[in-house]
Amino acid sequence: MRNSRSAKRTGRIFVAAVVSLGLFAAACSKKDDEGTTDGTDATEETVAPDGTDGATETTAAVTETTAAAETPVPGGELVVSGEAEVANPWTPAAMQCDSYCQQRARSFYDPVAAVGADLKVHGVLAESITPNDDATEWTIKIREGISFTDGTPVDGAAVLRNLNESGSGLLISGALVDLARETPGDPSTPFVSETIDAQTFKLFTGKNGDIANPVPWPGFDFYLCGQWGLIASPTYLDAVKADPTVAAQPVGSGPFMVESYAPRDALVVVKNPNYWQKDADGVQLPYLDKITFKVIEDSQTAAQALQDGNIDIMSTSAAQVISDFRELADEFPMTEQTELTETNYLLIDLAKPGPTSDARVRCALSKAIDRTELIDLTAGGILQPANGLFSPGQEGYLEDNGFSTDQDLEGAQALIDEYKAETGATSVEITYGHTADRIGDQVAELLKGYWEQIGVTTKVDVVPQDQFITLALLGDPSFFIYGWRNHAGLKIDGQNFWWNSASGTADGALSLNFGRVNDPVVDAALADARSNPDEAARQAAAETVNKTFAEQCYQIPTSWTLWGTPHKPSVKGLGTWVLPDGAESRDGAGFSGQFWVHTLWMGE
Repeated sequence: MRNSRSAKRTGRIFVAAVVSLGLFAAACSKKDDEGTTDGTDATEETVAPDGTDGATETTAAVTETTAAAETPVPGGELVVSGEAEVANPWTPAAMQCDSYCQQRARSFYDPVAAVGADLKVHGVLAESITPNDDATEWTIKIREGISFTDGTPVDGAAVLRNLNESGSGLLISGALVDLARETPGDPSTPFVSETIDAQTFKLFTGKNGDIANPVPWPGFDFYLCGQWGLIASPTYLDAVKADPTVAAQPVGSGPFMVESYAPRDALVVVKNPNYWQKDADGVQLPYLDKITFKVIEDSQTAAQALQDGNIDIMSTSAAQVISDFRELADEFPMTEQTELTETNYLLIDLAKPGPTSDARVRCALSKAIDRTELIDLTAGGILQPANGLFSPGQEGYLEDNGFSTDQDLEGAQALIDEYKAETGATSVEITYGHTADRIGDQVAELLKGYWEQIGVTTKVDVVPQDQFITLALLGDPSFFIYGWRNHAGLKIDGQNFWWNSASGTADGALSLNFGRVNDPVVDAALADARSNPDEAARQAAAETVNKTFAEQCYQIPTSWTLWGTPHKPSVKGLGTWVLPDGAESRDGAGFSGQFWVHTLWMGE
């Protein structure tokens, strides 16, 4: 369904406020036009179980305004601010993790692997990750001599146990349906594995978990970089089973150890004195003695805290805040993550009965939005309107996918009138939800105003940040449309579980397919994009998904994301961690708005 073009409204007013919560080959070289989270989605970003904000490969390029590298000085403390609290901390199997959750978890958990600056998978705990010729079997060898901070050895059995427990959990199992299980189709059963020695094991693919039907999966190793690949001490996991309250005292093998945790306030971690990795000069990592991770949900409040000296560093996708800090570069250097970015969009629960189950209503809501005005009023005018959930540079992106970003009130009204005439509806009423922040309020009022012009009545709900993901996962009765952000990355395989009907359960049950997309055309294209050995065929499959989403208005894109990480000049070492095999790490820890903490240090 192609939107017709219409004249833009004039008289745009800029407001000095911002919002919200990014990841991967930028399309534009002009920074002001590149993706950033805009106010449209007063939003929640959800990090995929593969660990890439819904993408198989990772995040953003960086523009750094700091000086040349200096010699790190061990010691010191750092105060970090992030936008959201985690639900169900801190076991890898249970965490309902957004970007800031991942940021904190990776201070005390090591992952099996991570994405490098070359956009390839490199082992962290793993010494090697090796597929067979058709990528249906994967051999994982864990490094020797590493221990969890409670003294438990990090060996093949410990890693395999974590992969089984996390991979059988409700949140992650949907992403791994093509990994062979002992009982096909039953995510509560372990994966089929073969132990080779104390440090080495093998996993096998299988359609819907059936080892008799292997699935070529060239991008499987990227999933080891995400939440599924975070490894906790088996001794700690046993303790959690005996006493669930112990979950708030996580034990990993990472560079830091948890000292204290106060939900919605602060997580305090202290240096792991026995961390296994050193820098190129032989100095043991990490450099810092202590990090306090504070939760400040409103980005403007966090920005003021940074300027007041109450925090040292923050990450934000609030475009106006990023715009403001661009003017303060001498006082507060800032990295910007701009490549292969997320999309800001309106997440629709397609399983909900009512108007939004009809494509005409969804497309009418989309046509009614003045994206340029929305960006001008809530995002400092620095974002690029999005024509879909595929950002420029991603596999499947199309400059013309049949979707217009122009406002078309006449076309929108015609669709609403057609819907009413056919269904006999006398009114169209919808519910829009967003998290609690000032820009979120402004976005909601703008959307409500656009939709009123075509006769749609909008109820606005403000949803607590730490409930946002949970309500979408469950298809809560209150969840109809949420302001959202997701789907960064390079390859479409990283989006498989977000859009595949196999992970889209009915409302009331956990569903990684938050929008409950159920389309056989999409399913077939996702399967082809996962396993087809021909790159051109995979690209064509991804483009099919893009066009189908555009035609059906399954979700309503608004803009592409930008993340900024402003900090005090005294914060050093951002983006300098070298992976164990000598490769440069991908800035952002493989996730939008994040940074590795191993090599941070405090200077003058």
